[in-house]
Amino acid sequence: MKHLIFVVVFLYSSLLIAASSIDLTPQEKAYLATNPTIRVCVNPTLAPFEFLTVEGKYQGIGAELLEHVADKIPLKLEIIQTYSWKESLERARNNECDIVNFIPQTLEFNKWLLFTEPLFSDYNVLLTRSEHPYISDVHSLVDESLALGENSALYERLSHDFPNLTIFSVETPEDAIFLVLNKKIDMTIRSATIMSYTIRKQGLLNLKISAVLEEYKNIFKIGVVGNNEVLRDLLNKGIEALSTTEKEEIVNIYSPIVFDQRLNKKVWYVIITIFLSIVVVLLWNYTLRKQVKKEIAINLLNQKIMVQQAKQAELGQLIGNISHQWREPLSNLSSINLMMIAFLEYNKKIDKDFLLTKFKEVENTLEFMSQTMQNFLEFYKPSTVQQNFTIYDAIQQTLSLVETNILAYKITINITGDKQAQLYGIKNEYMQVWLNLINNAIRAFQQSNIANKYIRIIIDKETVQICDNAKGFISQSDLSKGIGLTMCSTILQKYHKKLVFKNSMEGVCVSIESSIEHASLF
Repeated sequence: MKHLIFVVVFLYSSLLIAASSIDLTPQEKAYLATNPTIRVCVNPTLAPFEFLTVEGKYQGIGAELLEHVADKIPLKLEIIQTYSWKESLERARNNECDIVNFIPQTLEFNKWLLFTEPLFSDYNVLLTRSEHPYISDVHSLVDESLALGENSALYERLSHDFPNLTIFSVETPEDAIFLVLNKKIDMTIRSATIMSYTIRKQGLLNLKISAVLEEYKNIFKIGVVGNNEVLRDLLNKGIEALSTTEKEEIVNIYSPIVFDQRLNKKVWYVIITIFLSIVVVLLWNYTLRKQVKKEIAINLLNQKIMVQQAKQAELGQLIGNISHQWREPLSNLSSINLMMIAFLEYNKKIDKDFLLTKFKEVENTLEFMSQTMQNFLEFYKPSTVQQNFTIYDAIQQTLSLVETNILAYKITINITGDKQAQLYGIKNEYMQVWLNLINNAIRAFQQSNIANKYIRIIIDKETVQICDNAKGFISQSDLSKGIGLTMCSTILQKYHKKLVFKNSMEGVCVSIESSIEHASLF
């Protein structure tokens, strides 16, 4: 019976292959005969590119394109139901999928996926509030801020290309849009197709596209799990067989913007601007007449949810850090308490001096816990106030945030120099820089077997130098090897300062110094 089923499947697959207009190699035909169905992992929430409906139906531009590709080969598609992009990637890594559709090619994905030729591409755009002027040249912007979703592939490139912008990383692209809506951030970057769809769908009439970043394209491909070159080649043949007309018809279903590569880019920019202006005006009138109450209610609800999620995430991080710092003091208090209980239960005599010593120890521990709480609250408290502050005191506060790790790894901290020196700026931002540098030193110690670990901090007027003997190495041209160093560099640019690295046989020295350009102004 099993043999009969196999023969039927083989014959059916052979008929489908014969009906295909694509030239297939004998190896590809053999693969299709034995693998007529492939499992597909998708991003269930990336509308209008791809998404799963409540009923589990796969829809969107990427879904339609993949279906057309599969029809041309031919292949049957089995969509794996997931509830998040993270879950889809995890299932793909576990070989529960054969392909991952509509995915950008990155160095990280290259480690475990083979990529097809491009399936679809569009431009990124700068999204601002409606009152923001149109942007003719991003390099001309001064003192403006930009938010990107966490782990965005654009973060490193934009930080390098636009040092004039203050760039922040947030948890999701939706958080970035929320910050722009509420005037916390000046702009964000999204796909032109996604933003056209979002503005049309949600009626975000107080947002607009202020610039098209022609040099920053989103290129989506199909990722093939493992080293399945035969399947990759088959999909490439299906992609090649897609006509421009087919692609445009699919895109028009979900988005009113179609990027025609045959048009001159400047002409296309004018067309987009005019078209979006018309769309915004029409949506504005329609919303005023028909749905103003409904749209306002939806926006308010979404904003409340996003605010609540942001508060919960920040509160969770704060509580986690405090509990980490309090673990040892609580253990100390518990041991003193158990000792006193034992003395009382067994009617042991308690010496007055001993009791006084223990009470003082309890008081010191409680004072430490209270100070730790205060330090964390000050660190996490958002601030935009620039003021003079003492460098030494701020560094001591920063060290208290990681004191548990310093003690755990038996690291000696030595602070020398001018302990009265002051800086002018936002104290929390400088603390963030020092915290990242100290954490990088601690991580370097975790990977080394140094017996006598030390971190030297030297304060000299407005210059701070942090050195370790962890035998690590960091290149001035490649800050990605250190955790958070690109962010540190971005923060310091606001104050006309920079990070300077010096490697030695012992380890790394990082100096925070005035930049050459700033120094030449005086």
